[in-house]
Amino acid sequence: MQKFKINNSPHLNQNIIQYDSLPYLQKIILKNKVNKIIKLYRNYQKNKNINTLASTRNNTDCNTQKNLLNNRLNSYMNNTSTSNQNIPTEYIGNKDNQGNKIGFGIQKWRDGSKFTGIFVNNQAMGWGIFIHDDGDIYKGEFANDRTNGYGEYTRENIAVYKGYWLNDTQYGIGCEIWNDSSKYSGEYNNGKKEGIGTYVWQDKTVYKGEWKKNIIEGWGIYTFEDGRKYYGEWKKNRMYGYGECYYKDGKKYFGFYKMDKKDGFGIFCWPNNKYYIGFWREGKQNGMAKFIKGNHSKFGIWREGKKEKWFKNEDEFINNLDPYDERYSSFFQWDVNKINNFFGIEKIS
Repeated sequence: MQKFKINNSPHLNQNIIQYDSLPYLQKIILKNKVNKIIKLYRNYQKNKNINTLASTRNNTDCNTQKNLLNNRLNSYMNNTSTSNQNIPTEYIGNKDNQGNKIGFGIQKWRDGSKFTGIFVNNQAMGWGIFIHDDGDIYKGEFANDRTNGYGEYTRENIAVYKGYWLNDTQYGIGCEIWNDSSKYSGEYNNGKKEGIGTYVWQDKTVYKGEWKKNIIEGWGIYTFEDGRKYYGEWKKNRMYGYGECYYKDGKKYFGFYKMDKKDGFGIFCWPNNKYYIGFWREGKQNGMAKFIKGNHSKFGIWREGKKEKWFKNEDEFINNLDPYDERYSSFFQWDVNKINNFFGIEKIS
């Protein structure tokens, strides 16, 4: 039998897992709405580089968090470990005529570790309890001397994992909860968060969506501490690609992001009937844009979040568009009705 333990991961949901189809539904909604915009912008990016500075995302920098499992797996029961502490010292239980452990038994090691459970042909098989020398406890199913099936792993005052295992690694559906109340519930693959999952941080910020090798990657929804919600694409734990942001005070944004910041073409709406339709860079208005206030439209240039100049009319604005920006001339024709219709699709929370 192989002995295993978890490391000091700083950051599980002990509740029953609920499959969350939201990211898939959201993907369909968003892609149906903005497929043409995304395609157009992808072509734009190929022809014009937009330099941005990376921002720090403390709340979702999950790749800096260690896995719950350290996979420190030495063959204890088969006595292949080189450590003197890992040599089995006592077995209490049944054996067959060949001296193989069979049925219920208790195996102890020199370092104080102990397994209590069922043996078949000298291997742990079925339900059992493994107590590590430092107090870590696994209660669950075993097969072929490894954790296979459902099991619960507890490291006192650090973390708990409840879910499924495959050959000593988290695999399938599982829940984790850390001592600071951070939680993850969702899918695992080879010991890492992968697939669909929900992560709740200590400050109650929440991410629901897709994961890849412990990293937020794909489509998902992030709820900020201040009530903001972001629906859209992610890359390496950051908002990256197309996304929509809804603010608690009624402000809205839909457009492109890069490294957690608005970057590229996007439309920002204020609740008092003001709209900015244009380009962004590093989270600030930057470039050619159309500005709507009430029933009046104006055209201008913004630099680093500040208006630089107004054009006399729309014709002068169009004539001053960058050759690449001309691809967006149709989007500058967006009016209030079109914007409101765009945001009219109901969001799933």
